[in-house]
Amino acid sequence: MTPPSRAFAPIDLLQLISIALIWGVNNVAAKIALNEIPPMFAVAMRFAIVLVLIGWRVRPVPTAKLPAFLLMLLCVGPVHFGIQYFGLHLARDLAPMIVAMQLWAPASVVFAMLLLKEHPAPLRLAGVAIAFAGVAAMTFDPVVFSQWRALAFVAAASCAYGLGTVMVRWIGAEMDVWSMQSWVALVAAPTMFATSALLEPNALAVAAHASWKAWTCVAFGAVVSSIVANAFMFRLVQRYEVSRTTPYLLMTPVISFTLAGIVLGDHITLRIIAGAATTMLGVLLVALAERRFKAVA
Repeated sequence: MTPPSRAFAPIDLLQLISIALIWGVNNVAAKIALNEIPPMFAVAMRFAIVLVLIGWRVRPVPTAKLPAFLLMLLCVGPVHFGIQYFGLHLARDLAPMIVAMQLWAPASVVFAMLLLKEHPAPLRLAGVAIAFAGVAAMTFDPVVFSQWRALAFVAAASCAYGLGTVMVRWIGAEMDVWSMQSWVALVAAPTMFATSALLEPNALAVAAHASWKAWTCVAFGAVVSSIVANAFMFRLVQRYEVSRTTPYLLMTPVISFTLAGIVLGDHITLRIIAGAATTMLGVLLVALAERRFKAVA
């Protein structure tokens, strides 16, 4: 049984905005890192850093929630990041991949409806649909289809993460967010090192010549994105319905597109601006649904 509905506390809204900002920056940082470091090795190093910093927070797993916990570990850890980083490595342009990354939001709502029997209000569902349509419109261009392999990998990874967040909510508060993070790193780091050794035999030699900027981006992904943002995310999906938390995070692609234009030199077209505006409209609808919830709570 999932926790009852509740109005968002101001600190929780601030955490949602922080997650969107962090993930928006990390999308660009990941691409910078993968220009110099093999993808599986980059993921392995990211989680090795997490393991060193918070691995001591590992706690026993509740026996009753073991199946959901194991599925969460795979979906949030090696499956999601391994497949996503490989897709980003294949991609020529970041923008289409950012679109595919947002599939986790509607996927999580669908998984929550199927597995947790959540019933999101129509206005929230409309906000999800409109926001995602706006994200898709940003890169509705034939160039996207020339990168369908990369897009397919990133989309699959995003759906896996959506399922993983639902498993976090299913587990509930029986396990604290730091212990979850530690377990994910404990599973992901050795798994990805083994995968890298199998698929990337020259990874260590290549990574040894990577610039400090690339390694800074890996460290950012480990400390700020994995530890801080995911801790916020795990806490929020334990407290609130998935359909109420995920739509706010569709602000992430707007941030990523802006940074891609500034840092990577991507050309920001009117189509991208229009898509960003549509995305924000969808987020506004979700916010209006939240105000309505507060009024009747």
